[in-house]
Amino acid sequence: MDILTPDAALKLAEHHWHIHGEVSALPSYADQNFRIRDGGAGYVLKVAHPSWAWQDIELENRAMMTLAEREPALGVPRVQLAASGEHLLSLSVAGRTCLVRVLSYVPGSTYAEAIAGLAPGVRAPLHESLGRAVGRLTRGLKDFHHPAADRQHDWNLMRLPALMDQLPHIADAELRDAVQRHAGGFCASLPHWRSELPVTVLHNDANDLNVIAGEEGGRKVVSAVIDFGDMCTSFRLADLAIACTYAMQHENNPVACAQRIVGGYLAEHPLLPRELEYLHAFILARLCHSILMATRSQREQPDNPFVMVSQQGVRRLLLQLACVEADAIVRPFMESRHD
Repeated sequence: MDILTPDAALKLAEHHWHIHGEVSALPSYADQNFRIRDGGAGYVLKVAHPSWAWQDIELENRAMMTLAEREPALGVPRVQLAASGEHLLSLSVAGRTCLVRVLSYVPGSTYAEAIAGLAPGVRAPLHESLGRAVGRLTRGLKDFHHPAADRQHDWNLMRLPALMDQLPHIADAELRDAVQRHAGGFCASLPHWRSELPVTVLHNDANDLNVIAGEEGGRKVVSAVIDFGDMCTSFRLADLAIACTYAMQHENNPVACAQRIVGGYLAEHPLLPRELEYLHAFILARLCHSILMATRSQREQPDNPFVMVSQQGVRRLLLQLACVEADAIVRPFMESRHD
């Protein structure tokens, strides 16, 4: 994909959105993103890679627009309508037809940055606010539908069986055995869980780089969730499990961290008792999912040093949680009814 210069990106924003300001490029894996500072928080002009389909980008925009209406207290990027009134434009960009949109810029630090600067004794408000933010995501996306959400997404936990062929390629025997046990158990339970557990449209990626923290009353709290590119239809429980999975990697006491996240989530949105019962299995499954995806990527890109960069924490947490009782996280919440 030919590179769009910042000046050319600003001209697009000025012509189609009537937005002016100082422009700078933002890092991105495949797309091209540009921050435009206008004296306020500013905007991000996003140029999707030509491989993206219209309905996939529309799914993201429609979800953010729905959340902005239903959950105004939850910070998500706000979709900016073009002068034509459209939320997504198909434009010629550097000789290619690309999908272009503008979102509000979300200020703050990532969860990973925020937690790194906090002593363990003052982290509780950040943990609880993470749970509340994800609970609001679930509540805001209730009954939200879009045909693109039913796509076959690699990071959908329902797709975990498709990755099990990577198991023999995990070099570490202890880790391979743990993945076989927990991912295999999850896959075996999938047919039953598909009929038993609620299914909905998910954000599906509330990791420590997609959760934004700010200041509130002198404390660090989660203020926003960004990056809706992994949205899919899956188990309602998965968004909570994913948030726990990434936050727990920053803690010496991951169970206590997850308990605070669950408490915050339940303060915003109830879960069925059986969903709470399976949370531990879902967290283990997400960790296994990450390991299997990284194993596949490493085989496909053996010279890419970044493929395994986040795996140390994932693997350590999987082996740690494998020794924890299955109800350790949710035990304080099981006596009360959440339905």
